[in-house]
Amino acid sequence: MHGKPITLSVIAPCFNEEGNIDALVDRTLAVFDAMGTTAEIILIDDGSEDATWELIAKCADLDQRVRGVKHRKNSGIEAAWKSGVETSEGHLVCLIDADLQNRPEDIPLLYKTYLREVPDMVQGVRHATGVAKKRQLFSRGLNALLNIGFGMKLRDNKSGFLLARRDVLFSILRHHYTYRYYQSFIGVAAGTHGYLISETDTVFDARLAGDSFLPRFPIAVSARIVIELIKYRYETWSWSRRTTSTKSDPLVSIGFPAPTGGDIS
Repeated sequence: MHGKPITLSVIAPCFNEEGNIDALVDRTLAVFDAMGTTAEIILIDDGSEDATWELIAKCADLDQRVRGVKHRKNSGIEAAWKSGVETSEGHLVCLIDADLQNRPEDIPLLYKTYLREVPDMVQGVRHATGVAKKRQLFSRGLNALLNIGFGMKLRDNKSGFLLARRDVLFSILRHHYTYRYYQSFIGVAAGTHGYLISETDTVFDARLAGDSFLPRFPIAVSARIVIELIKYRYETWSWSRRTTSTKSDPLVSIGFPAPTGGDIS
């Protein structure tokens, strides 16, 4: 279909994003052209109730680098990530929001950082424009809590704008318990698996179309995330206990297959 192996797969979960699809695709394809790399963008319609899927299908018909996956019901951003990773063909995978708060034009920054430093994962550090200061304070406070709770020093633990090897993302997205806000742990999840993380500065724009799932002052959401943080801390503590006693891979010890160490077909 593509003629040669795909280097980079960009995955964008979409929920009621009809106002952003065309711009997201156009800008991302322009980035692919400028990078000169063989790449694809996979759009996951996570149970949208508007014209999101129709627009994804139209974009896929116009350019073979665009692919779509449809969820019959809204299952959350992590489920969309998993569907995208399973569908992807690239050795490297980039996760990006469909609302254009993460700029597609910053994808090369993550890619260049990966080529220069060769880590397991590159995470975009978001620098917000047009975002309420109180909301920024909530985000910084939660980031500090994540760093303290897991002994890390990341500047933006919760950033879902990242680039990693495909097998690394498969591993990070394995966990035992169910989490509603697992995307908030993506940085510490990589850290608890022992992966090397690099960071690069990116711009975080205000949403231009559609509605965010977060309220303006996400106090209740932050409280739920803190509760899930405690649960995840317990889960990773259990990994450590079982690994010490069995000397096996922590994922195997809680019922998951061992990582393959490479791309999963």
